[in-house]
Amino acid sequence: AKVRYESGKPVDSSSPTQTTGGGGGSIADAEDAADESFDLPFKKANLSWKGIYYTVKASTSNDSISLLNGVDGFIVPGKMTALMGSSGAGKTTLMEVLALRKSSGTVEGEIRVNGHIQEKNSFRRCTGFVPQFDVQSPQLTVLETVRFSAKLRLAEDDPNNTKDNVDRFIRKVLRMLELTSIQHSVIGDDVTGGLSFEQRKRLSIAVELVANPSIIFLDEPTSGLGTRAASVVMRGLQRIAATGRAVCATIHQPSQTIFNAFDSLLLLKRGGRVVYFGDLGSESSQLIRYFERFDSTERILPGENAATWMLRVISDSSSSGESCDYAQAYAASIDRKRCLARIVAIQRNAAAGNKLIYSSKYATSKKTQSRAVFKRLLTIYWRSPSYNLLRVLVSVAVALIMGLIYVTQRVPSTEGDMNSRITSIFVTSVFLGISSFNSVLALFEMERNMFYRHKSSLMYNSSSINAAFSFAEIPFIIWASLAFVVVFYFMLGFASEAAKFFTYLLFFALTLATFTYLGQMLTALLRDAETAQLLGSGVAGMSALFCGILIKPQFISSFWLFMYWITPLHYTLEALITSQYHQDETPIMASPGSPFNLALIAKGECVQGSLDPCYGSAEQFVDVTFGGWFQYENVWRADLPYLLGICLLSRVACYAALTKLNYLRR
Repeated sequence: AKVRYESGKPVDSSSPTQTTGGGGGSIADAEDAADESFDLPFKKANLSWKGIYYTVKASTSNDSISLLNGVDGFIVPGKMTALMGSSGAGKTTLMEVLALRKSSGTVEGEIRVNGHIQEKNSFRRCTGFVPQFDVQSPQLTVLETVRFSAKLRLAEDDPNNTKDNVDRFIRKVLRMLELTSIQHSVIGDDVTGGLSFEQRKRLSIAVELVANPSIIFLDEPTSGLGTRAASVVMRGLQRIAATGRAVCATIHQPSQTIFNAFDSLLLLKRGGRVVYFGDLGSESSQLIRYFERFDSTERILPGENAATWMLRVISDSSSSGESCDYAQAYAASIDRKRCLARIVAIQRNAAAGNKLIYSSKYATSKKTQSRAVFKRLLTIYWRSPSYNLLRVLVSVAVALIMGLIYVTQRVPSTEGDMNSRITSIFVTSVFLGISSFNSVLALFEMERNMFYRHKSSLMYNSSSINAAFSFAEIPFIIWASLAFVVVFYFMLGFASEAAKFFTYLLFFALTLATFTYLGQMLTALLRDAETAQLLGSGVAGMSALFCGILIKPQFISSFWLFMYWITPLHYTLEALITSQYHQDETPIMASPGSPFNLALIAKGECVQGSLDPCYGSAEQFVDVTFGGWFQYENVWRADLPYLLGICLLSRVACYAALTKLNYLRR
C-alpha cells in the first residue's frame, strides 16, 4: 500500500479524496483552469552546435577513441527533437555533451545558446536534465520532492517567483505530467513499494520542469515502459513543448506513435557520425522520402514503423559494407547544407538582449539552501525508522543486556567487579559506536549520490549538504545516547551525582557522533558504502586494540604507541572511566599479588604477607590499572577537545570530498 503525507502528516491512501459540495466543484474547476493557463516567465532559447567531436582514452592503451565525429545540429523552442541511433552510436553521449553533463573526455567544437557561446553555469541554470535511471529520496512525497526542486532552482530575487505563483506553477506541472492524484504519496523504492517505474519517470521530469527551464533534455524517457505508460510520458513532453520550451530526448526502439510525436530527428550511426538531421514530417514522410531517394535503400512496407525501418536500413549498410554509406551521403547532401545555413542564421541573430545571463551561480542564497536542505534531510531521517528508531532500540537492548549482569551487585567490591565494569564500558562504547558507523553508510551513500545529481543542476552547494548532515544527526544521536545511558548507567549502579551522569552522557554521545561522522567522511571519500565499511572495520579493530583497554597503555610497545594517541576510543574511554570513578572512595578488595595489591603495599596502605584483606579505593584501582595513563585531569583539557576536533576534522574532510569528488562521473 502506498503511504501518503499531507502537510507532513500520514493519511490513509485508500480513503477517497474528499470534495466540497454545493458548488465547490465549480470553484475548484475555475482554479484548475487558472492554474492551467498560468506560467512563470522564462526566456525562450535555441541551442545550436557545429563540428562536435568527443574523444576518450582507451581503457587498455594510450590510444584515443572518438565517440562523436563532426556532429552538427540545433534545437528550437516549442519543438521536440529526438536523438536516435543503434546501441553505441553516441546518442546519449551527444546529449550529455550538449547538456554539459560530461566530466571526462575531450570535447571539441562550438555550442551556442541563442547564438552566444555556451557558458557553463548560466546554461545549467536555464536547462533541465532527466537521466534514464533517476533516483529520488524514497522517504519523501511527490509534492515534497517537486517543491524542494522549485525552492532551490527558481531565482529567489525574481519578483515573479512569489510563493503564490510558485505554488500555482507546481500545481500546473503536476497536472501536466498527471501526478496530481499521487502528489501526497511517498515515492518509496523497489523493496518497500511506492510509485511505479513509470510514475517515477514522470516525477523526474517534474523535478526538472519546476526549475522553469528554457530547454529540457531527457535520456530515453520511454525505455522500459509499456504502451500506456509511454503514452502518458509523451503527452507530458508534448505539453512541455507547447509552452515554448525546447525538448530534446534520446529514444531507443520507439513505437510508431511515440516516434511520430517528435518534430525533428538527429540520427547517428556507430562511431558518432550523423546519418540524418531534419524534420520528420507528417507520419515521418520527410524522413522516409530522404532515405528512399537512395537506390540501395530497402523500401518501407505499408504500415511499418518508420523508426524500426530506419534503424534497420542504416544497420544493414554498416554490416554489409556494400550499400550506401549514409553518413557520407548526408555529409554531402543539401540537407546538411541547410542545417549549417540555419546554424549560421541563428548565430547572426544573436543579440545582447537574448543572452541568458544570471547574476549568481545559484538561484538562491546559501542561507536558503542550508535551511531547505536541512529541513529535507530532517524529514528523511524522521521517516527512516529502520535507521533512527532501530538505533534507539539497539541502544536500549544493549543497555538491558549489559545491565542485567549487575542487577544483584550494583556496588563493586573486588578487582573482578571493577574490571567487569570497565569492560562493560569498553564493550558498549565499541559495539554501539561501530553500530552507528555501519548504519549511517547506506543512507549517506544514497544522499551523497543524490547530491551529485543536485550539484550538477546547481541546486545547492556542498557546504549546505555537509552542514545538514552534521546537524540532522544531532537530535537522533542525543536520543540514542539518552536511551542507552539512562538504562545502562543506573543498572550498573554508577554514581548518582548529576555531574557524573551528564559527563557520562556527554562523552557517550560524543562517541556515537565520532563514529557516525567518521562513517559519513569515509563514504564521502570512497566509491561506495561497502568499501567504507571494509576500511572502517579495520580502523575500528585497530582502535579497539590500542585504546588502552585490551592492552593497557603502559604495556603498548613504543612502535605502536602512536596508535594509542590517535585513536578516538582512547579519549572516549579515559573520559567515561575516570569521570565516573573520580574521588570514588568505594572500598575495593585487592587480590593478593595483583598490581593493585602491590601498589597499595608500596604506599604503606597494606602489609605484605598479611592475611587480612587489603582494600583501596575505586579511584586508586583505576589509576593503578592504567599505570597512571588515564587521568581525570585530561577529561576537559584533552579528551573533550580531541573528540570535538575529530568531529570537526571529519566534517571538513567530508566537505572537501563532496566538493572535489564525484563517483557518478560520466
